[in-house]
Amino acid sequence: MQSYLVPVTRGSQINMTGPVAAVAIVHTRSQPESVLLMRRSERPDDSWSGHWSLPGGRCDPRDRDLVHTALRELEEECGVRLTEAHLERELPHAVARRKTPPYLLVAPFVFRVDEELPTTLDAREAVESLWIPVDTLRDSRRHVLQPVPSRPPEMLFPTVELGGTPLWGFTYRLLTEWLNPPGEPGSTIAAALLKFLQDRGLHILETWQARDGAQVAAVDRPIPVEAVIANFGGAGPHVSSTSMLEVRPDLLRFIGPALEEYRIVTV
Repeated sequence: MQSYLVPVTRGSQINMTGPVAAVAIVHTRSQPESVLLMRRSERPDDSWSGHWSLPGGRCDPRDRDLVHTALRELEEECGVRLTEAHLERELPHAVARRKTPPYLLVAPFVFRVDEELPTTLDAREAVESLWIPVDTLRDSRRHVLQPVPSRPPEMLFPTVELGGTPLWGFTYRLLTEWLNPPGEPGSTIAAALLKFLQDRGLHILETWQARDGAQVAAVDRPIPVEAVIANFGGAGPHVSSTSMLEVRPDLLRFIGPALEEYRIVTV
């Protein structure tokens, strides 16, 4: 499953009684360290169809607890059988967002194994598995903002390219926040975007003002779309602090790491 990792306090559209799903981060001790991913089968009823994902899924009434949910899904989807003895730690609960609510509150668990294990995939759930080197996820040069499948092309998301299919969304955010230090505040990136437009000759007609749940600024001319994408679409420290960047001539919309929203509009 994939989408954004956001604070639980923003989860007004989720079940706040507790997580309803769990995922397994299977992490090798051997060098080079790696993490198990699977590419989901394409199904019309799956919000994360075709995406790179961590093994996991919804709780079953027969599961003893969330750890058992993660272990059961790992075995069912990837044919990897582990036990609670492999559990290293539980990460903070996270919200997996899809195109429309309701969203899912997810419990992520890190399991440690000595070496990369063979997988036997359930074809109904996954078409491919991959042990991705941890160094790849830590290498900022591999992280870029780009369009992703099933989303409008003017929307750019932080990604790592893996075999022609981007790793993005919930799984991307969960892994990068687990492995990497915190990025810059969203306010810093928003200020950099506004200054970039000013340096390109656009005049600021209105600085940041709270409006409709976002911080809004206004400029006097259309957004130079290609220039913004060329400057902010590539690798850099801003990528890890971005949940989404939408670039259109009449609107530049930036969503920060905690889903705080900034808009620069043309008037």
